[in-house]
Formats: sequence, C-alpha cells, structure tokens
Amino acid sequence: MKVLLQDIKKLEAEAVIVGIYEDVRPLTGLAGELDWLLCGSLSAILLERRINGSLGDVALLTSQRKIPAQKIFMIGLGERAGFDASALRAAVRNAASAAVGAGISRAVLAFTHGDDLFAQEEPVQTIQDGLSEGAGGRMLDMSLLAADAASYEKLARSAKA
Repeated sequence: MKVLLQDIKKLEAEAVIVGIYEDVRPLTGLAGELDWLLCGSLSAILLERRINGSLGDVALLTSQRKIPAQKIFMIGLGERAGFDASALRAAVRNAASAAVGAGISRAVLAFTHGDDLFAQEEPVQTIQDGLSEGAGGRMLDMSLLAADAASYEKLARSAKA
C-alpha cells in the first residue's frame, strides 16, 4: 500500500474516497477541503440527508472537474468517539466494495481526522484487510493520503512494517 503526501488537486487516481463522521460538522480535513473545492456539494448531500455519516453510508458524486479524480465517494465512519479498528475495517470494506462496483481500479483513500487512525494498533494492516474483503478478489489499487507530514511519517512506517 502506497502512502501519499500530496495536494488533492494534483492526485492522479480515478476516485478519491473520503471518510465522514456522523457527529463532526462542519466537515474538516480533506472532506472540508473537497467540500470547499466543490462549492458545498458534500455538505449539500449531508443537509439533504442522503447520508449522515453512519457506518455503512456511501454516496458517490462527480468531482465537477475541480480535481483530477473523476469520482468522489463519501464513506460513513460512524461516531468519532466509537471509531476503532472494527469501524475502520468496515468503512474500508464499504469503500472498496463501492469503488469496484463503480468500475474503479485506482483510488486514493483519506479517512483520518487528527490522530483517530493512529489510535488503531496496526492501521495499515486493518486497512489492507478491509480492502481485501471489500474488493472481493477484484483489482483495486488503493493509496492512502496523509493529511500532513507527521501523519505521512506514521503511515509510511506502518506500511513498511
């Protein structure tokens, strides 16, 4: 699994997959940045109650050519306080299933807000397990997008282990 530290406007992938907590508003991190670039499209989906961020929620929207990736998947992460290894694995499984179902073969995953991901014992292994389960044997090249240099270092170390 490749770990990236890159501007969202320069990512080369077919899709960006962003995690949305059920109880974090306004959107922050990459979700907030994408929402800004898309003139509030992510927030509109939440306000229209098409999804609310519950574990298992999935929404697909186009990038409106604001970023190189054609598709954006919003994946529910559940409540932030309940975000654990099991929730991470389930969210990645849902993301992978949605991506391969939409014919995506290369995507970038950005699920973290702060240190939530690093509270997991082996976050990259948990992500790989969820990815394998969700892809169901189909090919899906998934990279992790780090929010900042410190996150990048932690994820890259975990990916090498």
